[in-house]
Amino acid sequence: MSTFTNESYNQENSQINSNQVSKSISRQSSKENSKELSRLNKLLMSIMSLLLLCLAWQSMKMGKANLSFYAANHYVETWLDHKNLTDAVEYQQALRSINDANGSHPDNSHYLITQGLVYEWAGTGNLFSDDEEKTRHLLKAKTYYLDAVKLRPTWPVTWATLAILKWRLGEIDQQLIDYLFQADKFGQHTPEVNQAWLEVGFYLYQNKSTFTAKIVKGLRKHLEIIFNDSRPDSRTMAIDIIKRHQAERLACSWLYNNEKFITHYKSKICKPLSITNKQI
Repeated sequence: MSTFTNESYNQENSQINSNQVSKSISRQSSKENSKELSRLNKLLMSIMSLLLLCLAWQSMKMGKANLSFYAANHYVETWLDHKNLTDAVEYQQALRSINDANGSHPDNSHYLITQGLVYEWAGTGNLFSDDEEKTRHLLKAKTYYLDAVKLRPTWPVTWATLAILKWRLGEIDQQLIDYLFQADKFGQHTPEVNQAWLEVGFYLYQNKSTFTAKIVKGLRKHLEIIFNDSRPDSRTMAIDIIKRHQAERLACSWLYNNEKFITHYKSKICKPLSITNKQI
């Protein structure tokens, strides 16, 4: 006689059916999870691919901008070597290149300064004979330098460049003096800063400017810094500026007791009958 009753059989059968349903549901859920995971993976791959494309595009833009910048900078260095700009074709090529660079990255200080330099060379070289045209280019240069110094306010050379530019434009005002002191604050031993102080300082002193009292101490300091510099080219530059402003006697009196102001340099700016140890 069977030991199973109808009730126990039904219970066992019900348990079997329940297990089968559970397994079926589990398999179905697993398939759905797998599909969902696959969709998420595809979505993530699509997002990553898009990001990589964007990065590649940005890298291409940056690379192209850098090439344009270096092309323009090469022209600027060439003009500096020759101390003049006379070739209109070179100027247009440099301008196109730096326009492309700034168009791609308008907040790059190096690009902005280089664009200012391109315009400044156009305003100071022999490219244009009309003074108004030269002034327009110098004013354009000033705009780019100001944009650059807003981004990098601690770059001393930019402040020095602005001071020189204002002097070229004949803008002798307190702002010019402020630019000189900003340059001194962030880089008193920088050659370009020393040059700006001598160029502008001797001009103001020799022309008896009302701002002379504000800059005379700084002028003497930067003159000393240059002649304490071990680089001969810095001293040669200083002597050229002194002679350009006809400030030989003044500079000689300030430097005469400086041990670095050797006979070689004295012979270049100190007239034998004008040498004095007294301040003029």
